[in-house]
Amino acid sequence: MTPRLNLLANTWLQLGLVMLIVVLANLWSSGHFARLDVTQDRLHSLDESSKRLVASLDRPIVVKAWLSKGLSAPYNNHAQIIRDKLDELEAYSGGRMQITVVDPGTDPVLLAEAQKYGLTPLEQKVTESNRAELRRIWLGAVLLYGDKQEVLPALTDLSSLEYELASAIHRLKQKPKDAPVLAWTMGNGEPDLVKPEGPLRGMMEQLARKFVLQPLVLGGAGSIPEEVDALLVIGPQKPFSDRALYQIDQFLMRGGAAAIFVTHTRPDLRNMRATRTSSGIEPLLGHYGVQANRDIVLDRVENGVMGFPTRVGTKQSVREVNYALIPKATDLSRRNVLVSGLDGMLFPFTSSVQIADALNPGLEGEVLARTSASSGAVQDLKTIDPTQLSVVLSSEKRGPFPVLVALKGPLRSFFETRPAPPPDPDAPLMTDNEAPEEQPLVIEGAPTRLVVGGSADFVANNLAFMLNLCDWLVQDESLIGIRSKTATLPTLASTTPAEQAGWKAFNLLAGPLALLAFGAGRQVWFRRRARRSGAAS
Repeated sequence: MTPRLNLLANTWLQLGLVMLIVVLANLWSSGHFARLDVTQDRLHSLDESSKRLVASLDRPIVVKAWLSKGLSAPYNNHAQIIRDKLDELEAYSGGRMQITVVDPGTDPVLLAEAQKYGLTPLEQKVTESNRAELRRIWLGAVLLYGDKQEVLPALTDLSSLEYELASAIHRLKQKPKDAPVLAWTMGNGEPDLVKPEGPLRGMMEQLARKFVLQPLVLGGAGSIPEEVDALLVIGPQKPFSDRALYQIDQFLMRGGAAAIFVTHTRPDLRNMRATRTSSGIEPLLGHYGVQANRDIVLDRVENGVMGFPTRVGTKQSVREVNYALIPKATDLSRRNVLVSGLDGMLFPFTSSVQIADALNPGLEGEVLARTSASSGAVQDLKTIDPTQLSVVLSSEKRGPFPVLVALKGPLRSFFETRPAPPPDPDAPLMTDNEAPEEQPLVIEGAPTRLVVGGSADFVANNLAFMLNLCDWLVQDESLIGIRSKTATLPTLASTTPAEQAGWKAFNLLAGPLALLAFGAGRQVWFRRRARRSGAAS
């Protein structure tokens, strides 16, 4: 074979091998998925929990998505991103996920099918040729798993897209009898979670999709029902009776988990005064190893915003001010799944809480959140007027202060040295049985989980944490990491006036000084070079 034919044969062989590699790579990639994600928390890659969730499907799951094409901002990329996320889930499902994506447009068959599943279109204002009109668009999906279905009517928030899809799959896999029961106390001044308002309504709607919700009035005959897995105690403003404390104690002894948010100060915005409250639960917590201090924490640097009514002439308006009594905690326990994905949390009108130095054997304590070093705490605050809180008070202790803590492990009963208190005569029965049998006292409890916070208003201001918390209490942590993956920009740390002045001076002087130094250095270099040239000549 001549060299020319040999070169030609090698060329065709290389071309054939390249084409074969391309074909094999495409065949392999159709069943595998890979992505390079260099973001800090891998925001654009599936969480390991999502991968395990779809990989554990024991039968096919059908996803039908109605996604309109050619949308304008802010939805111009939604359809493609939703489709990419679905494809990524499909790649890890082992062939058990089937995806169908349609643009219904004006097709009456597709529109009727969407309405059958309960999907409704969104309205988007579109401006074309100097004319504005409302256009009906579709960004919804339905997931079918056997005879069960989950409807996601509006996938508009891309930051929570993976969580919405994963939680829907999780609910489809969950059997009705396996749904955990989440209860909360009422009747002692707690917020109404049966008919919640504001942010609490959204929280309860999301919890209702996963938990069986049950309100409880404590103090009657019987004990907290056995089916209750977790208990919320949010800001009681009236003292619990001994019987109610006994029921909470025995619930924890049998391994039930609880989150208790105390409140010692309530704001009186009309008179700008602080009102003291007491729930009587502090001795119970102290026995377990958590001291809820009767103080109030304030922070003039790291804080949230609150609206105060103001009057200008005859007009009344609301003025937003940075408020010292809403400290923001950014010192979070990053190793704990409850707060690892959060940037910071607000603690309105909070007290400090601290873990005892010596805990029962096997019991572990952890501080989940602390206020900043710029925070302070006072024992007896009289006024809540923001103008009067701008200066450090003489009785103020300096921070940081723990404001949210967790215990994990076995507890010992608060009533181990005293008899069980009798039922309150006016309290309802805890069960449907008219004569419930009194359970024997449990002194040393099973391992449990207990979270204690110093602010009742914390709940409505930190919904992401509360959803994480309820999952953590029932030991279902599979979705917590997914929920925490939100593509939000981290907030900048607040600076003091002195620090701000220092940075301004640096910005003004650093550039000119650097140029002067560069010029002086070049001048010295040129002079040395001239001397060397003269010496050489």
